[in-house]
Amino acid sequence: MKTVLFDLDDTLIRHNDAIRGASKELFTQVLPRRSQDCNEFVEKWISANASWYRKFYDGQVSFQESGRGKLRESFSEYGCVFSDRTTDVLLLEYWERYVGLCQLFDDVLECLRKLNEYKVGVITNGQETQQIDKLKRCGILSEFDVVVTSERAGAAKPSADIFIYACEELRESASDCIYIGDNLKLDAIAARKAGMLGVWLDRAQKTSEIDLYDREKINSLSQVPALLANLTRTSTE
Repeated sequence: MKTVLFDLDDTLIRHNDAIRGASKELFTQVLPRRSQDCNEFVEKWISANASWYRKFYDGQVSFQESGRGKLRESFSEYGCVFSDRTTDVLLLEYWERYVGLCQLFDDVLECLRKLNEYKVGVITNGQETQQIDKLKRCGILSEFDVVVTSERAGAAKPSADIFIYACEELRESASDCIYIGDNLKLDAIAARKAGMLGVWLDRAQKTSEIDLYDREKINSLSQVPALLANLTRTSTE
């Protein structure tokens, strides 16, 4: 293996914690007297966020339209109607809160420090400016030789095209790349289908899904150096 590639959200960065925290603050800002509905709203926001991002990945809507759509959908049952201008202001404020809450997992920096012998990159579904912004604010953008977003590649995981695009950027073959991510299907299995070694980062140890995956699985990025060393030994035997 010559190249180690990572997913971003919930692999390197605590995305789920940040989105929950930022959406709670958004709800409190808009509806300060309905605190009893906040937890319900957070779940609606997470669902709408995922569905509207998929529409963006699939080219059905622009990035701005996806943001407006998820905000209006999430607040619709609370009787809220927003103009485009108000929607955009709320989305900007939400984004600033979200990015401010993004933190690295504890095992990220130590892992990256031990990969000096490899090319290192990120492949992530997302909008270019926003994903780069998160890497900058978490202080790790300079650690990577390439960052490929779905917007930049014109394809989103689980499509093999986004993985192939990253290989072309790095001038490496897929068989020389390892890809690590927290989502079994979108990351590990999709990367394997694209010709890479797909590794499932199962931080939560989802035992119900273990039988679905018969290849490499780790529970922490601290296991990556040992995994690479084992792969090197195996290839030379």
